[in-house]
Amino acid sequence: MPWRGPDAEGELPSLGWQLLDWLEQLPSPRDPSKPLRFTDEQALQLVQWFTIDPQRGKLVHRRGYSRRSKGWGKSPVEAAKVIAELAGPVRFAGWDSDGNPVGRPWGGPGDPQPWVQVGAVSEDQTDNTWSVVYYLLTENDGAAAADLGIDAGLTRCFLRNRPGAKLEPVTASAGSREGQPITYACLDETHLWTPRNGGVKLARTLRRNVAKMNGRSYETTNSFVRGEQSVAEGSHKAVQQGAAGVFSDEVEAPIAIDGDGIGPESPDEHLRRALKVAYGDSWWADIDRLVSDIRDPDSDWEDSCRFFFNWNRDAVEVVPDGPIPLADWDFIIDGGSTVVAETAVVAVDKDSEWYQASVVGERPDGLHHGGTLVANMNLTAFLAGLSEACAALGVSTVAVPKGSPAEAMTGDLSGVGLTPYVMPQHEQAMAFERFVNATKGAAPMLRHLGEPKVRKAIEQAATKPWGDGGETWSRRTTKGDISPLTALTMAYGRLGVDVDEAVFVSSVIGGS
Repeated sequence: MPWRGPDAEGELPSLGWQLLDWLEQLPSPRDPSKPLRFTDEQALQLVQWFTIDPQRGKLVHRRGYSRRSKGWGKSPVEAAKVIAELAGPVRFAGWDSDGNPVGRPWGGPGDPQPWVQVGAVSEDQTDNTWSVVYYLLTENDGAAAADLGIDAGLTRCFLRNRPGAKLEPVTASAGSREGQPITYACLDETHLWTPRNGGVKLARTLRRNVAKMNGRSYETTNSFVRGEQSVAEGSHKAVQQGAAGVFSDEVEAPIAIDGDGIGPESPDEHLRRALKVAYGDSWWADIDRLVSDIRDPDSDWEDSCRFFFNWNRDAVEVVPDGPIPLADWDFIIDGGSTVVAETAVVAVDKDSEWYQASVVGERPDGLHHGGTLVANMNLTAFLAGLSEACAALGVSTVAVPKGSPAEAMTGDLSGVGLTPYVMPQHEQAMAFERFVNATKGAAPMLRHLGEPKVRKAIEQAATKPWGDGGETWSRRTTKGDISPLTALTMAYGRLGVDVDEAVFVSSVIGGS
């Protein structure tokens, strides 16, 4: 029987629901007399991590990570998951009579026995997760271990009557592990895993080992220091670049409350409200205590930014070639960002092959959203998609930068019911300044989805002087295609100017 289909828009099948019930065999880390029950936030993470592709009947994600504030509860969640990977229903086994997915443990027909590793860069660091694993199995006189048939030791765990099935801690200092047939790897505190301490090498080895067994790996981390080339930083970049099969769970505190940027001088109430977002429904987190620690004269504000607010802002940044540092651009990523339709402005640009439209508008929280709306190599298909998207957003006016070869498209745009508007070059320069400013400061106004094409354009973009001390983008001196960036810039420049909204078409911004 195939999957039953979604009960709600966007729903996908997941083994996570079955696992949540299975994990109640373990004791609560807060009260061993009660069963383990995750918060709603933690449960949702588990459900998303175990998402099944209903067409292929396979797990969607091959590796993932949780970047959360210190004390959010990363270690207990991951400890429970590694126990499940040893003995629980983590392998997709088909659909039940109601069309729901069913899991089974490793070690079935065609499967190897489970071999699970908890990795760290030192023995002391493995205790973060391993000590919780040991607690969950041995508390209540070892009831959970006995029920699951696990021989729980301080340095290794085995499945009774299942030769070869084991769970163990490993470190970067323990020598080569190349080729070990492991089925799951937990990479603990990967903001500390760097090339210097062997962490990057260990991560790559563990990932190769699980790949050949069709297994998976998962990281826990706090915010990393940019430029240290840590494993956590690499995984974060992989998600930004759209790498297939990489799951991310990361929630940061807001950078502003009521329009005021969060900083060392912020009132306590603003710090509390920001921290409550980062810690979600982790009810055990004492927010008032965290504020007191942040206020302690011996505390370092940048440490608080990383470990409590969960921001990646405290690193040494490479001096940028262009006006928008990549660190600033990465900082304003919001994977859930969306636009309020009636405020939308759409911008269209073209390179040698692609026609691409970008949308800018207000978000429900009053900040601004920017991102891709339509992209296509075929002009006819692009215009059809653009017309449909603009109609849905209530956009009717099309702006074409003056002096651009894209002015030749005005007839095409009129042909699909959009009214062309020729945008003067001085407006293009003003749009550049407004767009760049929206990415800066303690409380930048712009948010985006981290699209790889736009990020690549920012990395490559060059500028040229304009007017009295101004700048604008220069396509002639830029290596690569910056059309996703120029379109986004034009749209942002018109946001709130003509609220009946404009579509901006630019082949060359401000000339060549």
